[in-house]
Amino acid sequence: MTGRLAGRTLWVLIVAALLPYLNALPNDFTLDDHGLILHNQAVVAFDLATLWGQDYWAGYDSSLRSGLYRPVTLTSFAAEFALFGRQPLGYHLNNLLLHLLVTLLSWSLFRRFAGASTALWGAAVFAVLPGHSEAVLAIVGRADLLATVGSLAALLVWTGADGWRRTLGGGCCFALALLSKEQAAVVPALLLCVGWLQHRRDGQGWRWPPLVASAAILAVYLGLRQVLLGGIAVTEIQALDNPLVELHGAERVLAALAVASRYALLLVAPARLSADYSFGAIDVRHMPTGEIADGLLLVLLAGVATWWFVRRPETPGLAVMWLMVCFAPFVNVLFPIGTILAERISYAPSVGYARGVGWALDGARRHLGYRVVQRLGLALLLVLGLRTAARCTDWRDELQLFGAVVAANPESARGHKGLAKALQDAGRVAEAEQEYRSAIEIYPRFDTAHYNLAILLHGTARYEEALSHFDKACVLRPEFADAHLNRGVTLSRLGRLPESRQATQRAAELRPEWDAPRVNLQEINTAIDRQGEQR
Repeated sequence: MTGRLAGRTLWVLIVAALLPYLNALPNDFTLDDHGLILHNQAVVAFDLATLWGQDYWAGYDSSLRSGLYRPVTLTSFAAEFALFGRQPLGYHLNNLLLHLLVTLLSWSLFRRFAGASTALWGAAVFAVLPGHSEAVLAIVGRADLLATVGSLAALLVWTGADGWRRTLGGGCCFALALLSKEQAAVVPALLLCVGWLQHRRDGQGWRWPPLVASAAILAVYLGLRQVLLGGIAVTEIQALDNPLVELHGAERVLAALAVASRYALLLVAPARLSADYSFGAIDVRHMPTGEIADGLLLVLLAGVATWWFVRRPETPGLAVMWLMVCFAPFVNVLFPIGTILAERISYAPSVGYARGVGWALDGARRHLGYRVVQRLGLALLLVLGLRTAARCTDWRDELQLFGAVVAANPESARGHKGLAKALQDAGRVAEAEQEYRSAIEIYPRFDTAHYNLAILLHGTARYEEALSHFDKACVLRPEFADAHLNRGVTLSRLGRLPESRQATQRAAELRPEWDAPRVNLQEINTAIDRQGEQR
């Protein structure tokens, strides 16, 4: 490729990756950004011991056990907090730059195994895909961005020239990816697919050092998870996050396949997007027959594609294998994971999808001519880019985001709870109360919805009603320290001081480092003593 052509390619990809997302720069913190960044004591204090030695959510609540280990992602947040504090612009800008880097790495990898035209179209399509935009728009999507950067960099280094330096460099990239997000664990399988293509199509010998290195690094990573988290897999999955856990056997597998077919729809026709697909958004017990059939068809196509790729490894086959390998562990078919469906999960797999689209556009040139294909391709990029740009406005703030969630999935319990919290923060108390009640009606076991509704009711001096919901929150999650503390406050307001002291003591036991229970206990004990003196 000449220098001038390379320069044009670079500018095309820069524009494609950044232009649709520019109106995301004014966006606020949303969703898990609050817990993982703003209210994460380990991030705020740049506490490396906690960032690298404990659960992903430990800095927000030491009692939480998510089973996630992402120290590189957390360290990036800590560095940004030191630089930008509570101003979201810098965080969003870094996400955009990482997305650009992924786009360029995708182009480099495509270029290694396909022609220049296929690589350019594929990378440009990847840059503007709306279906995976959540990974860029949510600041905590940083985990997907960093993991994909590390994965692509590792594959680029390992599939280049031989040598121990490349083996070591690729290993460092893979380790970076794994420590950013668990999804990078598929890299050894991707390396095997790429190696097969190089071996059969290009006549290259197997490069064993990278394969051995990737397997060894993955083994060390799993051992590290075992030591630090006490297990390899996610420890506990809530039905609120993934209702598939309440299904068993063939029923769960068929429902998971039906849900998996929705990932295909996200990539091919991303008309309706949502930041939440948890309990209520997808009725797993009554999946449409058509979606189940689509899921079974995907399994059939996966089997045929694997057989074909083994026999005749080519670019389109590698694109399909990439999709299969990246999605397989994370679509709840093999085993349930912490979420039923999340658009950000499609970020790394969509590299394969974009590669396939690039190959199709380049192939169509032989039948339709260069100009026709160029116009079709540009029209496709324009439509996808406009959809992505429109999606950016949905993420402007929590009120707008959860309004969009409820509009897309009216039965989403988490959507109604999120909208309620945003309305409450905006001072729209009556509307917020209704949304909390809608969330609880959809999912009666929603502990945080009960808790937030209780806080709202307490704030309007409806203490008996508030106590009822605090009670439910404490029963549903006995280790919920905040609920016990505020239950104690409400009991105190009702004059039930002995019960208030008991609830506050429980909060202190659950979170020993917390000052609030100790302060409240002093006030309660003083009030009890005063009552005793009056008697």
